[in-house]
Amino acid sequence: MNRPARWFLLALGLANVALLLSPGAWPRVAAALVWVGLLPGLAWMLPRRGLPRPADWILAAGLSYIAAMTATLLLFYLPGPLHTWQLLVALNGIALLPLAWPRRPALNETSPRRTALLPLLLVMALAVLLRVANLHYSEFQGDEALAMLSAAEALSGHENALFLRSKGPGEVLLPMAVWRLAGVVNEPTARLPFTLASLFAILTIYQIGVRLGGPRLGWLSAGFFAFNGLMVAFGRIVQYQSLVVWMSALAFWLALRWRETRQVRYAVLSGLCLGAGLLAHYDAVLVTPALGWLLLGDWLTGPRRGASLRQGILAGLAMLAGGLVVSLPFYLPFSLDPQAGRAGTYVGERIGSELRNNLPDFFHFTAFYSSGCYLLVSAGLVLVALAWCVTRGGRRYRWLAVPLLAAVVAVVAAADGFIASGVNLAGLPFGLLFLAAWGGLILARRENALTGTAGQAVVVWLAVPFWGYNFVVALGLTHIYTVAPAWALLSAAGWLVLVDMPLARVLGRAWPWLAAGLAAVSTVFLWAAFVRTDVEYVQDYPQSRLAGFWTPYPDLPRAGFFGFPHRAGWKAVGQLLSDGTLQGDYRSNEEPDVTTWYTRAAPRACDDTPEFYFLADDLVDRVEVPAEVIRARYREAGRVSLPNGKGLQILQLVPGDLRLNINEPALSRAFDRSAVPEAFARTFTPATGTQVNFGNLVRLVGYSLDLRRTYPGGRVPVTLYWQALAPIPREYHVFVHLETGSGPAAQADGAPVCWSYPTTLWRPGQILADPHAIPLPPDIQPGVYPLEIGLYTPDTWERLDVLDVAGNPAGVSFRLAEVEIGD
Repeated sequence: MNRPARWFLLALGLANVALLLSPGAWPRVAAALVWVGLLPGLAWMLPRRGLPRPADWILAAGLSYIAAMTATLLLFYLPGPLHTWQLLVALNGIALLPLAWPRRPALNETSPRRTALLPLLLVMALAVLLRVANLHYSEFQGDEALAMLSAAEALSGHENALFLRSKGPGEVLLPMAVWRLAGVVNEPTARLPFTLASLFAILTIYQIGVRLGGPRLGWLSAGFFAFNGLMVAFGRIVQYQSLVVWMSALAFWLALRWRETRQVRYAVLSGLCLGAGLLAHYDAVLVTPALGWLLLGDWLTGPRRGASLRQGILAGLAMLAGGLVVSLPFYLPFSLDPQAGRAGTYVGERIGSELRNNLPDFFHFTAFYSSGCYLLVSAGLVLVALAWCVTRGGRRYRWLAVPLLAAVVAVVAAADGFIASGVNLAGLPFGLLFLAAWGGLILARRENALTGTAGQAVVVWLAVPFWGYNFVVALGLTHIYTVAPAWALLSAAGWLVLVDMPLARVLGRAWPWLAAGLAAVSTVFLWAAFVRTDVEYVQDYPQSRLAGFWTPYPDLPRAGFFGFPHRAGWKAVGQLLSDGTLQGDYRSNEEPDVTTWYTRAAPRACDDTPEFYFLADDLVDRVEVPAEVIRARYREAGRVSLPNGKGLQILQLVPGDLRLNINEPALSRAFDRSAVPEAFARTFTPATGTQVNFGNLVRLVGYSLDLRRTYPGGRVPVTLYWQALAPIPREYHVFVHLETGSGPAAQADGAPVCWSYPTTLWRPGQILADPHAIPLPPDIQPGVYPLEIGLYTPDTWERLDVLDVAGNPAGVSFRLAEVEIGD
């Protein structure tokens, strides 16, 4: 056994031993991250002598992510919870397998000179600072909380947890692996795998740039990518975007390696990365036209077409096989699930059916996330690069550059000026510019940074997502992040075009200082937007805008805020609920996904008079609450106060005598120490169990009843726990009545789960909690009232039969309990 293998086995042993430490201990968390992000893939890249080269480390990390996601997905399909030992056995097996391999060829990349690495190291240092600093500060926002709730339920053995979503499971599988290995989770632990993916993506873009045009193009591309605000934002949250971008870039880089070497293994590796990107989100499919051109472009445009075609087809099949190995284990069963149809409908609605012009949104998002300076400079450089590509086509072709650029500028200046007969033609000049740039490179006589098949593929890589999300998709929003890799590469190419122009040479050595100045300006802006916490950029906008920074848009974008600092103190509320200090249902001005995570699925009321209102100062997605009711019927029981003066108000329904002295740091630490998956999984354990069959469609498996405010003017919260027995073809509503001999004395009727989950969407075997609250009239007479529940169709009022053990109808309602109303 050679020395690298021995060192690897030592690291493997230490990583296993570290997992024996107490849950949440920093060495254990570090070991969990190493298991997910390095060890399984590193063994496959070990050379016979010495250490792996820089490029090998990047690919080792990518293979580790793929191994961790795939192993976690396959283990999820086993019955019952996913245990730590199962994950360790799988990851150890993947890590040890290549040690028995007779040959493990590395990438054979040449290491860059140290002087060439200095700009890259500076870029990486700033990128780490912007992505890691204060990563612990912000609480989970809605999409993050939803991913973490799915992870908790998948780890706890909920067999449908990954199929109840409308996108790939990658953003769930990574937190699952880290969470189970680390024992407990908090915000930075959950986010770090995505942060590391964001950083590895920068290094991958550097490698692509080097292959296209040398170290200068490499580190410039890495810089434009690293200082893209969307990439910073998505590197700070639990979301799929960093995975999609990194895996797409890895697939592109490895396809470049295949094109240079014609070794099929690179095509297989490229396919594995593409499959992992698809496992994160469908957006990864947008890189496939560029990959296809790398495989077949030489056949279509170059010499030796017969050999190129055979090699391209073989590589394409190898890439397809690699992609299917990773993506098919999820998408095959998902395609057979009812959720697939709903996901298709959702995607279809997002795409729309007509041409449009989303450029104002694109520019608004780019300026808001990255600064107006970044938008102006990078967009100008991309246009320079595309114009340069057009001019490579020769004298008879280069004249197209000027009118196409003029048309593009006209579209930007007059967004509504390109509509003819009701058809929006704003995308036409951009499409023609991309086509002309691509064609110019095809006609080019010699290769340069952006000529030849590789450069043509970069143009395709930008054109497909840029044109699709700006001129086709109805609701693109922040999905424009998919343009970031090719945008960075072309921005860097445009920079070098300007530097090499005779007129620009008068600046001489000032160009590097200009690049450093732009990096400094971007760093200041991005620090203020994503890292600073005393003033929160989005929450305090527009007061948070930096003086001296040009802002082309005075207002916030209409939607799509990710990665910006926000904190309300939800962990303190969650811990007070967990230890029993707070008892009862609640409502909040924050969205349900966030509150479900931090309250650990405490009952959220449907009506306007819950036991508590939790009102946060910082809001991710505001939910309207009845201000008049709150002022009239609630008083403050306590306040979670944060160092920046913000916080969260806890209001209790009167009469109430709760007085809270809240120590937010101590409560937050206690919350984190108990953050095991089982604490967040919605297991739905009712206080009272039942087995009531409604029409062989639904079974009532239990209920919880709160009788603390059973007096005139009070309320009776009831949570019903339903289990679907079969697909339900009709929509049913639920009635909850306090009955008298002549009709209900009080009632709460409506669609299940606060009108949010119709019975037609219930899945067989699924158990769900359905909260209701019966408002008691002020004039209700004291006495004992039967509490009866049932299901009915809202159009005909026909009730669903209650069946006895023999399957025979036994009535149309079920008496749940008797409720005594006091004076």
